[in-house]
Amino acid sequence: MTELPRTDTGPEPDSLVTRANQTLLALADRADRKKTEAELTAIAAACNRAETLTASLKDCVRIGEQLSSLDVEYARPAISPAARKAIPNLRRAATEAANPNRELAERLRGGAFQDALAAAGVTVSLLERALIRAATEEQRRLKPADLDRPIPAMPGHESLQIRINRIQLSLSRPYTGTAREAPAAVERWRQDSTDWAEVRAEIDRRMAELPPEIKAFVEAAAGGSGAPWSLVTPAVRTWLDSEGNGEGYGVRKW
Repeated sequence: MTELPRTDTGPEPDSLVTRANQTLLALADRADRKKTEAELTAIAAACNRAETLTASLKDCVRIGEQLSSLDVEYARPAISPAARKAIPNLRRAATEAANPNRELAERLRGGAFQDALAAAGVTVSLLERALIRAATEEQRRLKPADLDRPIPAMPGHESLQIRINRIQLSLSRPYTGTAREAPAAVERWRQDSTDWAEVRAEIDRRMAELPPEIKAFVEAAAGGSGAPWSLVTPAVRTWLDSEGNGEGYGVRKW
């Protein structure tokens, strides 16, 4: 820092020069401090982004291994041209980081480093989409052929109806979870597919135990149009009036 020249004119020249120099030094120190804070902010931002992307890439590898262990076919996406340049860009960034003639914040803002981060971001996005696509394809494969078939309500066995409704929703609802949640979703869908077969078998068994007139009424009532009045025979009416069997049924007029 260049000091102001001494002068012999004016009152207390030494005091004025000293105060002026102190003021200039304080201003310079403040400018350096602000510059340092800005550099630290830029460095922290670059490091945080790099660490986040690295963790995401590791997550994608781990999730892919989990899906493979569940025998879910997972096809890695094609490497984009930008991603192919990521490694040489990172090497170039590392070389520039060792250059003492360039400030670290300037090196991290450089094109090589930023291009490498951008390529990593695109790669993470492509990998996550591929993982989710593999999981949703497994959900489609597990969906029973009769999943959308109306299920007769079994009075006195509402828990069966609740289970059926939950499984139908689980296996038919579009997947909206993250790639990280995909392996757990696959395991849940597989269990639901197994439960579907068991619950359907239980309902079919109980339906087979009903008298023919009542069975015809219950099956028709499960359809979209409901059961016609002609199916409400005396036997059906007696059945509906006993043991709360009629709860859940309603009458409507077209």
